[in-house]
Amino acid sequence: MSDRVRLRQLRAYQAIILSGSVSKAAKQLNMTQPAVSRQLALLEDALGFRLFDRRSGGPMRPTRAGLQFYKAMESALARLDELPAIASEIAGRSREWVRIAATPPLINSRVLIDALRLFTSEHDNTRLLLEPRSRLEIEEWVISRHVDLGLALLPVENPMITSVPLFTLNAVVVVNADHRLAGRDVVEPQDLANERLILPTFQPLRTYIDAALQAAGGARDVFIETAALTCCKYAAEGLGVAICDPISPTVFADARQVTLNWSPEVPLTYGAIFTHENKGSETVEAFIACLRRTYDGA
Repeated sequence: MSDRVRLRQLRAYQAIILSGSVSKAAKQLNMTQPAVSRQLALLEDALGFRLFDRRSGGPMRPTRAGLQFYKAMESALARLDELPAIASEIAGRSREWVRIAATPPLINSRVLIDALRLFTSEHDNTRLLLEPRSRLEIEEWVISRHVDLGLALLPVENPMITSVPLFTLNAVVVVNADHRLAGRDVVEPQDLANERLILPTFQPLRTYIDAALQAAGGARDVFIETAALTCCKYAAEGLGVAICDPISPTVFADARQVTLNWSPEVPLTYGAIFTHENKGSETVEAFIACLRRTYDGA
């Protein structure tokens, strides 16, 4: 890739992606359409690949490479948008920022919400930025210092990252309230012989679940693979039986959803991850302490 990529080009590309057309992007950026098109052409030339599939008479559709690039640059542009506010805070020395990335189940969990309430009551001069991110993205954001702290399923094997266990829970089964298994205290692999399974794509959770099923006699009928939160939603709708983490089912208040214990147990340890440089940060350590206090008191 060339080093000729400019912020103006990235802004033009972002506007086209978000608005869906060059004309709308031009209006949004207060530029002419030819100017926006030129910025896009310059960006593609600098990158060395096409960002859009231009078909005569049809809409501009992002290429696979274009979508991958947009996903990668999105966080960088978001950080740039925050720079004026961050600079103002630093200049005034009035507040401190703590940037946190967490998996979608954790960021919506009662444990984190209660920890945030506790933390903000004791650190009212600190501002928080929370980002829902995938497990892999969290590691990348921690290493690149886009965030100060990540909250995710352990273990973490990257030598550039320090991890601290917070609590361990077991995987669960989620079914519709009218399902034949809904009255069970515990569901075992043999109970799923004729069931359509809904399993998370999320790693390493999926690895643990697959290993448990394999140890119990091989693969089952995996009907749907999707995000853990969506697994619970689909199970509540009666589309199948979900096996997932125990936090995701708590995010939804749905009377049709029943959460059951799974045997053999699949222990899942959740923890805080951060760079070695942030290990001694008083604010990061204080937030981790609030998480522990919240969970211990739950």
